[in-house]
Amino acid sequence: MRVLALRVCLLAAVSVLLWSCSTTSGIPKGDQLFIGLTKIDYQDYEKSDHYETTREEVEASLATAPNGALFGSSYYRTPFPYGLWIWNAFSGSKNKIAQWMTKTFGKSPVLMSQVNPQLRASVAQSVLRNHGYMNGTVEYEIVEQKNPKKRKIGYTVKFGPLLTVDTLQYVGFPEMADTLLEKTKDEAKIKSGSPFDASALDAERNRIATLFRNNGYYYYQPSFASYLADTTITPGKASLRLQMADNLPELAKHKWYIGKIRIDIRKQFMEVLKDSFSHRYFTVRFNGRKPPIRPRIILSDLKLRPRKLFRYDDYLESSNKLSGSGQFSSVEFAFTPRDTTATCDTLDLNLSCTFGKPYDFYIETNYTNKINGRTGPELVIGFTKRNAFRGGEKLDINLHGSYEWQKGGNVSGSSTDMNSYEYGADASIEFPRLIVPFLKHRRYFTTPTTYAKIGMNVMKRPDYFKMHTFSAEWTYKWQRSATWRHEFSPLTLQYQRLNYTTAKFDSILQENPYLQTSMQNTFIPKMRYMLAYSSTVKHRNPVVWQTTITESGNILSLAYMAAGNKWGEVGKQLFKNPYAQFLKIETDFSKIWQLGQKSQLVWHISAGVIYTYGNSLAAPYSEQFYVGGANSIRAFAVRSIGPGSYTTNESKLSYLDQTGDIKLQLNLEYRFNLFGNLYGAAFIDAGNVWALRDDGYREGAKFQFKNALKEMALGTGVGLRYDLDFLVLRLDWGVGLHVPFDTGKSGFYNIPKFSDGQAIHIAVGYPF
Repeated sequence: MRVLALRVCLLAAVSVLLWSCSTTSGIPKGDQLFIGLTKIDYQDYEKSDHYETTREEVEASLATAPNGALFGSSYYRTPFPYGLWIWNAFSGSKNKIAQWMTKTFGKSPVLMSQVNPQLRASVAQSVLRNHGYMNGTVEYEIVEQKNPKKRKIGYTVKFGPLLTVDTLQYVGFPEMADTLLEKTKDEAKIKSGSPFDASALDAERNRIATLFRNNGYYYYQPSFASYLADTTITPGKASLRLQMADNLPELAKHKWYIGKIRIDIRKQFMEVLKDSFSHRYFTVRFNGRKPPIRPRIILSDLKLRPRKLFRYDDYLESSNKLSGSGQFSSVEFAFTPRDTTATCDTLDLNLSCTFGKPYDFYIETNYTNKINGRTGPELVIGFTKRNAFRGGEKLDINLHGSYEWQKGGNVSGSSTDMNSYEYGADASIEFPRLIVPFLKHRRYFTTPTTYAKIGMNVMKRPDYFKMHTFSAEWTYKWQRSATWRHEFSPLTLQYQRLNYTTAKFDSILQENPYLQTSMQNTFIPKMRYMLAYSSTVKHRNPVVWQTTITESGNILSLAYMAAGNKWGEVGKQLFKNPYAQFLKIETDFSKIWQLGQKSQLVWHISAGVIYTYGNSLAAPYSEQFYVGGANSIRAFAVRSIGPGSYTTNESKLSYLDQTGDIKLQLNLEYRFNLFGNLYGAAFIDAGNVWALRDDGYREGAKFQFKNALKEMALGTGVGLRYDLDFLVLRLDWGVGLHVPFDTGKSGFYNIPKFSDGQAIHIAVGYPF
């Protein structure tokens, strides 16, 4: 107890010391502590997309984070700049503990002398002129505070008139180049009326260089042409001439062809290669009896071929595919002329590929916590072996486990207390090609893959049941263009088995035949096709669309028909167990409207239907639809809504049977920047699931078109998104507005208690 009391006293003393420490005690004489910017004053501008882009760059050049900046903001500070407190308290001490505290937790003061507003204003003014605001100015003032040791900075940005392009002429280019430029004039980055923007000028020079290099002119560079601008002909406009240099190198004046190709395969950087073999125009160098990877795997991603005209796009595609395969830590292309004669037009290629580490061991953890939802930890442990069988394969084996419990209220006011745990293992292998007999070689936008996986999972809900699930999958993935993506699984086999059930759960099954059918021991032999479309990066208002069609048991039923059984006969079996027979269609569509540089409106719709027939009276539980949760209707917990207007006071049962055969979900979300990397969101969600048939016990569950609108659950809410560039951390607070079942409260807003109709979700990434 004495030790504990001593620790508490010590902690309190340190806290008091830090709290009482002045933030300006360490400021040198003649200097001040910078505590942020005042709101930047923008003047003399016309609103446009170009203005918004320029303004964002100006803000970036003026941005300066003070001590204790809130989410990196230049304007807002936390009231607890503990880093500065620690620096002031310990930085002057020679004690090792104090030095460690300073180095580990301290933050030196951001001084006015370091901010240098004059230099930043000059940089921002250059940004204005680079974007065509030639008369733009940026001024600053030092804003004094009550504390003479603190200062803020205020900036005034005057844009002025925007200089635009009148005409663009290409001068001094040879006849062949003029022909190429004329054919591609619609692709020009500069057009009449566009802003006189330095980035656009550079983009046009780069476009022309890429155009020429795609037609064999390997040595042509963007710097071989320069601009001349005349602003005197038309006020406020610039007449441009892009003129090719007179003293062009001889190497840049003619086309080049690919010659011999040498591929160096190294396991380690700087490894000396001693073995090789050659075939016509190709040479492969390596160490050992055979190459560590089959050369055809590299050649399948290499689009450059001997005696073919050099194309810059072929080089980029080859480099991207080889680098993105995950096999190599470095991929280097070296092109050298065959000889030094003036007539030489052949480039020999030396491709050097160095392997990365062959193994990856990983541990992934996750914790889910939602009000009115489930909470619990998850752990995944596994390893990955690259180039497992010398064919560029990626082998992955992992063990996973999770524990979840659901504790709290729901909209109906009843309490829940349900826990469960899962554990299992997966093994998968990914081949960097399509393993299909008799398939002719085709050109793909990305490297196609064949994916095979087997897995086992055990789910146990104490006091209810224990279920084993075994699965196997064979999937092809390919992409022929930048926008369309395909996945086809000719065989996905899943087997779910209830190992044991408790008397309590048996009584639930006896009362609910639909649930009993959906959770019986079942084989699910599936075939699946997925088609996805996503707009290219250049689209301002992109769309993402994905549709999946899944069928189960139909090919097997055809085999039974060939053996004399009827298509609609019930009770057909596979390995002495019934198998599922259904057709399932799902579609998901998102549209983004870019309202500003840092604000957007996102609309999302998700719909699906599953139709069972033949050997199945109900769809397997794992295939049914549900709504609610972090990526669905965020005001409600997972599986707490539907089907239709059905509800149950038995909260433990509600988690099991609030699923359906039809799903419709609509989301609308407005995303906007608050400050720095912190973004806000306001959203409204609607949706439900329905049963396709009347199952005899879930009253109001069957879909009826006339009731569909009023049976949509509705929720709204707000959220925060913290953008770390490589990932987005998300916090959403959903508030229920309407549920489709009778709650005893009249009116559209029929949530009995405000506290029951809300949920908080912490997640990674955007919901859609």
